[in-house]
Amino acid sequence: MRFDSLTLLAALALALAGCDDKPTGPLPARFASVKKSVTSASQPGFCDQSYPARGEGAHRFVPPALRPLAGVEGAPRAKGWRWLNLWATWCSPCVEEMGVLNRWNEALARDGVAVTFELMSVDEADAQPALEQWQRKALAGSITWLRSPDALPAFLEGLGVDRGVAIPIHVVVDPAGMVRCVRVGAIHDQDYGAVKALLSGT
Repeated sequence: MRFDSLTLLAALALALAGCDDKPTGPLPARFASVKKSVTSASQPGFCDQSYPARGEGAHRFVPPALRPLAGVEGAPRAKGWRWLNLWATWCSPCVEEMGVLNRWNEALARDGVAVTFELMSVDEADAQPALEQWQRKALAGSITWLRSPDALPAFLEGLGVDRGVAIPIHVVVDPAGMVRCVRVGAIHDQDYGAVKALLSGT
């Protein structure tokens, strides 16, 4: 009986874990420290970490250094809210949710909510050809590239989440440059209501 319970818990943990595998091969060596995390599954609401707009506990967004990418000159200038999506070309959940981000971008525009999406790759240095292919796709926002995967854990820690959580990760920054929400894990179409309320300040 104990064995069955442990087996069930292990299976549940794997199902809830974020992306830490290549679909067709091993995890890039530098991402060995980006481990599975199921802590977000037990937290209510869309955000795993929330911050107030001002006052005690407010958290200003400090962007990480970027690696040059052909056709991209740094992070896009945000109009209104800024939505930063941390992803990688080898991360299946990250790739699968690109369609959700596209639909949200279109829906938010229709609903009069100004938001700029930025798709920040945490890929290794050899991913430039793959990222250039992604640039030719219709995406919710511009692709940028974290200067070094080694910088990811410290950046996550600076956002107030565990440095070992797995991508995809979403960071929502208000028009004043303050971090308001950090979501660890994939997003889904049914989250749109919570997202619209967050970005509308309601």
